[in-house]
Amino acid sequence: MINHEDFSIVINRYFKNDYRERGKIKWHGYFLSDHTSFLQKEVIQRDKITKKLPAISLNDAQDILRHASFDYRIVTVQQNIKNNEGKLIPNVTGLVDGFTELGVYVNKQFIAFEDIRTVVKDQ
Repeated sequence: MINHEDFSIVINRYFKNDYRERGKIKWHGYFLSDHTSFLQKEVIQRDKITKKLPAISLNDAQDILRHASFDYRIVTVQQNIKNNEGKLIPNVTGLVDGFTELGVYVNKQFIAFEDIRTVVKDQ
């Protein structure tokens, strides 16, 4: 038969004198590899510099977008929007999903016509 008082004394002594808390080290195992790779990709994307492409007129951009929509072609749209550091935001690449009076949806992301710098139809 186990004496509960003796067992309690042994447990308390163990946690008081022998147990070593690993601190932050034990929590690192909870980060999934997918999560850490996503964070690394995010840092790379944030630090990536978008190369300025030649600007085109809005009519030309709309024509390219319209034709790409009909032909199911992938386009790359560069916007005249800069981030807090003064760099152009990353280009949007994908299929043309649709149009509104104010802009276009490319790869499920809305882009206002007034923000479009250039459109390139990918080969």
